[in-house]
Amino acid sequence: MAVTFFAPFICVLVLQSFFLKINSSPYGSDVPKGDKDLLEFPLNLEYLEAEFFLYGSLGYGLDKVAPQLTLGGPAPIGAKKANLDPITRDIIEQFAWQEVGHLRAIKSTVKGFPRPQLDLSARSFAKVINSAFGKNLQPPFDPYANSINYLITSYAIPYVGLTGYVGASPRLQGATSKRVSP
Repeated sequence: MAVTFFAPFICVLVLQSFFLKINSSPYGSDVPKGDKDLLEFPLNLEYLEAEFFLYGSLGYGLDKVAPQLTLGGPAPIGAKKANLDPITRDIIEQFAWQEVGHLRAIKSTVKGFPRPQLDLSARSFAKVINSAFGKNLQPPFDPYANSINYLITSYAIPYVGLTGYVGASPRLQGATSKRVSP
């Protein structure tokens, strides 16, 4: 069972090492200017996903795991360890390491920017869910309360980001840029 859970992690490490070697010079001097913006914009989502999954599974984020990736940006607001069952916690941790790999891959291609201020509080997510339902839920939605709530939120965050990648990918011009984009 442990092999099943660690196989994706090993794949991420292999892919990460590939991405780190694809650029002959730092910050993608071979990346077309138009591609740089298209690659930097997803950093917002990658920061959000990495912090959400790291805090949810481990109780801490990039400041402890990979502080160099934050470029001194502020710590997220309201992020905390979620009340997850052991299997869900393990899966979410793997998602976290995958997002750290995404950040490293993008930042090995373009310079990037400091982590923005992220509001990962339960209150912030409750606003989104209330908006989706068109009313205030009682009790308020809390993604950190249990595995089901966390998984609902874990689905919504990457889904929104995927639409951005789908829109940007066809416009990327350089081979290096296309390798970094999902």
